[in-house]
Amino acid sequence: MYLNRPLLNLLYILVFAFSLPSKAQVLPLNRSDSGRVAQYQALYESYNQANNLKEASRMMNEIGFIYWNYNQYKRAISFYEKSLKLNYAIDNRNGVAMLHNNLGMLYADVQDYEKALYHFSLTLAARRINKEPISIISSLKNRAVVYNNVRKYNEAIKDLQEALSLAREVNNSNEMSSAYAMLSETFEKMGNVDESIKYFKLYKSFHDAEQKNKVEKLDYELQKESLNKQIAELNAKTKEIELQQNEKKLEESKELLRIKNNAYKELYKNFTKAELIVELQKKQIKVEEAEAQAKQAEADILKKERWYVWVIAIIITLAVLIIATIIYLNSRKIKQQNQQLHQQNIAIAKQKEQLAISNDVKNKIFSIIAHDLRGPIGSLKSFFMILEEFDDIPEDVQEILEQLNIENSQISNILDNLLNWAKTQMAELTPKLQAVNVNQVVEENVNLLQRIAEGKIITLKNEVPKSLVAHSDVEMTKIVFRNLIQNALKFTKAEGTVTITGKRLSDDLLEFKVIDSGVGMSAEKVQTLFNLKSNKSTYGTNNEKGTGLGLVLCNDFIRICGGSLVVTSEENVGTTITVTLNTNHDS
Repeated sequence: MYLNRPLLNLLYILVFAFSLPSKAQVLPLNRSDSGRVAQYQALYESYNQANNLKEASRMMNEIGFIYWNYNQYKRAISFYEKSLKLNYAIDNRNGVAMLHNNLGMLYADVQDYEKALYHFSLTLAARRINKEPISIISSLKNRAVVYNNVRKYNEAIKDLQEALSLAREVNNSNEMSSAYAMLSETFEKMGNVDESIKYFKLYKSFHDAEQKNKVEKLDYELQKESLNKQIAELNAKTKEIELQQNEKKLEESKELLRIKNNAYKELYKNFTKAELIVELQKKQIKVEEAEAQAKQAEADILKKERWYVWVIAIIITLAVLIIATIIYLNSRKIKQQNQQLHQQNIAIAKQKEQLAISNDVKNKIFSIIAHDLRGPIGSLKSFFMILEEFDDIPEDVQEILEQLNIENSQISNILDNLLNWAKTQMAELTPKLQAVNVNQVVEENVNLLQRIAEGKIITLKNEVPKSLVAHSDVEMTKIVFRNLIQNALKFTKAEGTVTITGKRLSDDLLEFKVIDSGVGMSAEKVQTLFNLKSNKSTYGTNNEKGTGLGLVLCNDFIRICGGSLVVTSEENVGTTITVTLNTNHDS
């Protein structure tokens, strides 16, 4: 799916209800439903007076459902909440769970996601008490949809992972397929392409298997229908043959009777008594011969009938055997597929366990790096600051100390970038979006890096208007601008300039640029900047070292904060890095 964009679009169509619909147009009730509302309202009053709270709550539920069908969400919510209170009063747990679920969907329709999450969470709690796996899965997926709409992707993933685990326990392939699809889209929204591709492949394998089973089932039904049709045709043909044979017997009997009657009439008409006796004996012999022939014909017909019955019995037996064989083979095939899916689930569970162990190891490694390396580097930094207070240090030693101080600062910056980038890859960073005055952030970094600029004789200017306030994470924004300004200083020669500008593009969007007059880059180099495999770090104009992580980290942070980062450059002219951020409407 994620190998090309059209397949991504296909997944968005296939994943059911993963993006909540926008509010639909409110429609007026027709005459029939207006009458039903009035009828249910009257019944509610009657039941309420009789203290029949169960039926009273049902009337409120019916009215809420009618208003929901006409997109009159506020009225629907009002009646559902009345029904909910009545169900609490009679301790109807199933009714309470159902109404919380309906209210969750209604609040999601009106985009009140906080209340939607509240009601979906109560639904989930009720389903857990009743231990209903399929209902729990449905509640988890509903809540995940809302989490996605408010960009709480980690919470959505947690719910979907639990839904997937339950679906595996009950071996429900449809729910597993749905969970895989929703996880794929959630990771795609987070920007985690690898995880998104992994879950889409799992979804696609389930989807293909399901389609294959449907085709096989359809073929089996068609074969069964064809055999039934053939059997029906054989039965009809047999009845037709029996009818024809019965008609033939009747005609033969009538003919035999006619011959006897004619024979007797002729005898009485033309012969004397003696001759009549002789002739009668002859005729009797002929009659007996005719009767013998008729019996033989009847025996032949019976023999043929038995043969037809045997043929039909054999055909029916073969048809039954064929159908039974097909059913057996299909059930055996389905059983094998289920076993394969079970083995795949076991393998996935083992991989998940191994990944969890691996992540724990990585976390420990980076914790050790942060603790064991940051300490000495910080101590060195403090040491160099103390040395600056001494005036009697020899000039050649002073130069060495200044160079060591610069390299120590570079190592500290590289370590910070490495640790921050590692956190983004392990999905540990969650932005705390708030109002950020970008001018203050840039000014703080300009003051921090002014000594480096002065050391390289570079003019460093902050031209960001003080009125520009972004909706972003403060610390991430600081790290982004610090890295971008450091990069600009790194690749700008002596007597060059580095300028940071800002402007408002629209009511919702701000644009900031870090412009340098440095060495620039080729178009090919720009294409590889955000790919750690192909991007090779280059030395600065004063042989400053780097890791290539800085721009990658900036790009990740800006995307996490909902913005974008674009690099344009020309060799021997300079580089411009454009950052866009959303505005803070509260400011």
